[in-house]
Amino acid sequence: MNSAKRRLIASLASTKLADLLISAKTTLPALMLALGAPAWMISWLVPIRESGALLPQAAIGVVLRHYPARHHIWRAGMVVQSLSLVTIILGAGWYEGMLAGWFVLGGLCLLSLGRSACSLTMKDIQADVADKGERGKLLGVASTTSGVLTLIIAVPLVYFADQLGETLIFGLLLGAVSAMLLGLFLLLPVKTCVEVDEEEQQGGHSWWDFDAVVYKFIAVRGLFVHSALVAPYFMLETEQNAASLLPFYLGAQASATMLSSFIWGSVADHSARLTLQLAGALALLACGGLLFLPGHSLWISGGLFFVLAVAHTGVRTGRKTYSLDVKDGQQRTELVAFSNTAIGLILLGFGALYAALKAAFDINIVATMAVMLLVGIGLSFILPKEKSESA
Repeated sequence: MNSAKRRLIASLASTKLADLLISAKTTLPALMLALGAPAWMISWLVPIRESGALLPQAAIGVVLRHYPARHHIWRAGMVVQSLSLVTIILGAGWYEGMLAGWFVLGGLCLLSLGRSACSLTMKDIQADVADKGERGKLLGVASTTSGVLTLIIAVPLVYFADQLGETLIFGLLLGAVSAMLLGLFLLLPVKTCVEVDEEEQQGGHSWWDFDAVVYKFIAVRGLFVHSALVAPYFMLETEQNAASLLPFYLGAQASATMLSSFIWGSVADHSARLTLQLAGALALLACGGLLFLPGHSLWISGGLFFVLAVAHTGVRTGRKTYSLDVKDGQQRTELVAFSNTAIGLILLGFGALYAALKAAFDINIVATMAVMLLVGIGLSFILPKEKSESA
């Protein structure tokens, strides 16, 4: 393994560690609860985190036609993310209640913007450093490493959560800043330039002008977002102190990432489409457990969250590997950009839909999301094989 691959794996592991420590599914809800922020603010954490990082990407993808040096944009995005984490820490340290909540949500918006630029340009860096057939394993190694590091942090916190209280949450936030900066410095020597033809540089085609593969990918991925949307319900089902509950969920998420990432990466290098199908089935299993098993047990809730985290790791690995392998060069950049913006809109649409349905009919949201996942698994068979040269 050459130096560039080692640096890429180490940088990815650091940034993934930061993502786990600042998760909108675990750490940020616990922070908002500890600060006394209103419940409606907490409900916006996942939509802002997920859709906020996706919505700007179509515009960024068009801008990148004029910036072949992708490492510059990635570095700027990392700096923005680090500054946003500092904003969250300062706001949470100085204020309480709704005002503190606004600082967290504002910082999260800034974090998502930086994440948007990094997510898009990182695909080009990964494709430049690693060839087809090894990109999934590379992602798997990085995710496994970040899972191990998070687990090393989370396990001792299980025993000291009651004594540490809010200090535990702020410690995780500071750890996320450190991991983000480390990821930036590790990848500084690596440079990636993407060849952009003259027609693309001059905006020779519309930003929505893609072949059927892109639209099929968006339709399938749009249904698989439910593996993320359903996650907060696993924490809400267990009535426990937020600071006490957080280490268990961090541990479950880290264990899932550590144990499954390399396996999912290997499966994705064989078939990213199959990875999505298997992960979707596992997410269905977790939703079924949440619906039918007793919800008052911390261990049952934590175990189901572990199964969901394994499934979501598979969904992320599958869709990332598919987008890396199905197209090349600037076409890959714009596929990722356009599909991510579309998914951001889909996330907001689903969020509004579920809020309206819950208010009007008091339906079972988890069951509804499980049905959506089932439809997504069925629809995934329309995706062409990404390892085919003709794809």
